[in-house]
Amino acid sequence: MKQYIDYFNINFLRDKVRLCIDSALVSRFIRFAVVGLSGVIVDLGSFYLFHNSLCLALTLSAMLSTEMAIINNFLWNDIWTFGDVSFQQKTSQKFQRFVKFNFICLVGLIFNSLIVNWLFYEFQVNEYIAKLVAIACVTLWNFWLNLKMNWQLTKTEVDVVVDI
Repeated sequence: MKQYIDYFNINFLRDKVRLCIDSALVSRFIRFAVVGLSGVIVDLGSFYLFHNSLCLALTLSAMLSTEMAIINNFLWNDIWTFGDVSFQQKTSQKFQRFVKFNFICLVGLIFNSLIVNWLFYEFQVNEYIAKLVAIACVTLWNFWLNLKMNWQLTKTEVDVVVDI
């Protein structure tokens, strides 16, 4: 009888830990998406500033505004979305995380363009629907890769997240 009680206690604890980790992951993803939305606002606002107010060329304005959004997203993700992880990592790793974040965003941008073109030209999906699908796919891609490459959760960090 005792072994059944121990078995159920172990399963209960395992399920509780899994639920905490899953809810922490969902919470992180929601914060990541909110930060991404703020990046869209920064991108559009700085694009307007560069192109209309400063009269920079269209391509240069688009590139600069995208980089402004990437910087915004990196800083907020480092402070808010993954703050507990980045706090435990060395300060010297911040520049490395920023370079990796930029690279991941660049690959995401390429994926976004490919998905939009593929859906629009191959399947005649409305361009705005295609863009929404691409954003959803790239958001998942960016979140997963940044979680694995930039703000990795080690065993001790998972324990800290579960305690929160």
